[in-house]
Amino acid sequence: MKKLFKWLLRIFLTLLILVIVAAVVLPLIIDPNDYKQDIEERIQAQIGRPAHLNGEIKWSVFPWLALTFNDVSIDNAKGFKGKNLAEIQQLSARVKILPLIKKDIEIGKVSIDKAVFNLQVSKSGMSNWQSILDSLDSDQSSESSTSSGTLSIEGIGLSDIEVNYTDAQSNTHAIISKLALNTGKLNTQSSVDIDIDLHINVPDTGLDLDFSTDIIATNLLTNKPIQLDVNELNLAGQLSSEGHIRLDISLEQVGKINLDNDTLSFPEISINVGDANITSNVSAKNISGNMHLSGSYKLATFDMNKFLTELTGTPVVSSDAFDDFSSSGQWSLIGEHLKIDKLVVLFDKSKITGNADIKDLDKLTGTFNIHINSLNIDDFLGDEESSTATSQNDDSDINFGQLTGNIKIDSLLASGTKMQNISIKVKTSGAKLVMDPVKADFYQGHLITAIKVDTKAKSNKVIVEHKMSKIQAGPLLTDLAGSQLLTGIGNLNIDINIDEPFSEVPLKTAHGHIDYRLGNGAIYGVDVFGMMQKGLSLLYPEVKKIDDDGIKKTSFAEMRLLADIDKGIITTKVLKIESPYLKITGDLTIDLINMKIDGTIQPVLLEIPEQLVSDKYKKLLNLPIPVSLSGSLLEPKIYIDPKKLLLATQKKRIDKEKDKLKGKLFDSLFGKEKNKSTEQNPTDAQDGENPEKNKEEQKNESVEDQLKKKLLDNLFGDGD
Repeated sequence: MKKLFKWLLRIFLTLLILVIVAAVVLPLIIDPNDYKQDIEERIQAQIGRPAHLNGEIKWSVFPWLALTFNDVSIDNAKGFKGKNLAEIQQLSARVKILPLIKKDIEIGKVSIDKAVFNLQVSKSGMSNWQSILDSLDSDQSSESSTSSGTLSIEGIGLSDIEVNYTDAQSNTHAIISKLALNTGKLNTQSSVDIDIDLHINVPDTGLDLDFSTDIIATNLLTNKPIQLDVNELNLAGQLSSEGHIRLDISLEQVGKINLDNDTLSFPEISINVGDANITSNVSAKNISGNMHLSGSYKLATFDMNKFLTELTGTPVVSSDAFDDFSSSGQWSLIGEHLKIDKLVVLFDKSKITGNADIKDLDKLTGTFNIHINSLNIDDFLGDEESSTATSQNDDSDINFGQLTGNIKIDSLLASGTKMQNISIKVKTSGAKLVMDPVKADFYQGHLITAIKVDTKAKSNKVIVEHKMSKIQAGPLLTDLAGSQLLTGIGNLNIDINIDEPFSEVPLKTAHGHIDYRLGNGAIYGVDVFGMMQKGLSLLYPEVKKIDDDGIKKTSFAEMRLLADIDKGIITTKVLKIESPYLKITGDLTIDLINMKIDGTIQPVLLEIPEQLVSDKYKKLLNLPIPVSLSGSLLEPKIYIDPKKLLLATQKKRIDKEKDKLKGKLFDSLFGKEKNKSTEQNPTDAQDGENPEKNKEEQKNESVEDQLKKKLLDNLFGDGD
């Protein structure tokens, strides 16, 4: 037995010596660089893509079979930009020799240092790395695993890795740099700790983040489904290059990824964007296929206007309406299908609730329903001093998607006016937006409106058909203008088209028609009777004006206005105000852009009212009094034009006296003899005078006299 033991010991020592000798001698007599081509062909057979070992190959034999490759490159797929898919400065790996005798595989640390990977997705959706994955899957499925031993890896280390990612489909370009990955020992019996750090930059958006995570992986080297416990996950950096808004995302509880049932669960994620804080839980099903994500979120109260100002550089509102903005809701996302339920948005005194079902986010196709308890539009319009509106004439790229929805608003305040019970039906189709009908209760009456927008139309890009019935004009104009200008119950129809609604001054391209009827009301700020009395005193000085009681008001039974709108200017076609005592007509132009008015109204007294008790006011009957209006639309200058008054009221008298005055002027300019000759009837030639002689005299008349006559004829309206 001793001899047998000695014999076995000698064999073992001999083998050990041979292994040691081989470990020393083999690297001296065998150079792996002589087999570069064979190695390259083997790699190509594995990945289906040419690989190039450009640098020196180093190796050792005992106790590890170790290889180090320097300057390795892998060709890019055909049809993609750039020569190489990958450029690796150094790749090293090692395997223990002795465990291989027992079919155990003990791999030392596998490391890649300083590498650049260029990943691309074409417009057709093909990637430049998919063929490598297909080759590896095919090679793995064709090999039968006969090993009954164990597998362990001392660790994997990646350092200074850069990944350039370009997606032509989504027009996305991202750069991952400073990628470092380190793992603990990997084996089939225990889980492994994985640490990842990297920097990500998206140049087009300015997104610039540092990312780090700590993961515990189980079943990584077994045939069992992999499970990952995400202990830490942090993203920190800049959201935008313009706004310099800080973005921080972190896990508040451990997240789990289970590839056995293909699920993901993150109980709580905290997202901080500037001053905004969002907490959300995220769960997912079918994460290896068409992933179904869902969760609920809560946006804590913050100053939304400050946030948007930092993001865009421009304040959205000049008020404090957004300083207490908050929101909550539930969401789910499957591919391009987004659903939002139980949406709540709170700010100021407004509460918005609703839901949305967007079946295609890319094409913005879906439905929505929104309910708003109250909304103050004036808070969002700002004022002229703080307004930073800019011209936006190029609206051809606006796409409203394919949406259908309903909006209900209990109470709305806009430009000081109030509306209740508003319902809006919305439908979009690409460049077209239709809101029809828009219904609301409006100042004890009702309005119904249709708004149609087509951004690709050459003209009439916005069409508005607006009808209001039984509207109380007094309260409406008081809220709109700040003072009582007009009272009565009225109906209003407006058809207006706007060619360039997104320009700096859209009303400059507005055109259409207005039909307005108002009954049983009064015009405040204009005392037509007082204006007529003033006009009467100008014509008849003996008639004294009655004392002004300080109330300027003109009552009427009916007001009618028909007008055209062109380039933002209203021109009246019919302007008529009637009462039992009074009739007013006129011609006005109203500049909606500059809020100016210009024109004349002519009130005519039909009957003498009780307040005009004296018979001397009978001189006012059927007497038109031209009243001019000019200046500000809200506070116009109102005055009587004496020239127009005289022309309107004294025309018959002027015509009667015109011939006498004309004769006197002829006498003074030409002398009495010439005047007599010109006043003779041409038929006087039958009394013996020679017509030819008269013609000769007229022919010989001086040019100066002809010019004088022509001037007089023009002055008296007799000229051509």
